[in-house]
Amino acid sequence: MPNGKVSCFVDTNLIVYTIDPNEPEKRRRTKDFLNQIIKRHTLVLSPQSINECYRVVTERRGLMPRNEARLFAYALTEFCTAGYDFEVTQRAWQIQDRHGFSWWDCVLLASASHAGCDLFLSEDLQHNRRVDGLTILDPFKLDADFQLSR
Repeated sequence: MPNGKVSCFVDTNLIVYTIDPNEPEKRRRTKDFLNQIIKRHTLVLSPQSINECYRVVTERRGLMPRNEARLFAYALTEFCTAGYDFEVTQRAWQIQDRHGFSWWDCVLLASASHAGCDLFLSEDLQHNRRVDGLTILDPFKLDADFQLSR
């Protein structure tokens, strides 16, 4: 990107950690990291990210009542700039065939790639792996003073 900013797609579980009182260290770390990304105006999410987040915080982990979770999800829509269309589905098929990730991870990776992101932040995928123009980073394997820059 000519502006020198590194665009970052953030996996759903990292968003969930920002509100999870059961994971205090991960909560602190992801909040710091996401604040850095938001301040740089480089956070990218997809509709799938927001839908998964809503489901996890309401049903899977029960961290919020529905109305509160809906407000939380709504606040995230500002960053929902990655597409989720049939072109993304086709790209997800290619990623699945080449790399063997689970289907829903492939869809998120395809959305991030299609949006032109540089980084895909996730603790669930292989740290430092390159996929379809993205570098996967596990924020919990980075130095505490890691900075997002070129």
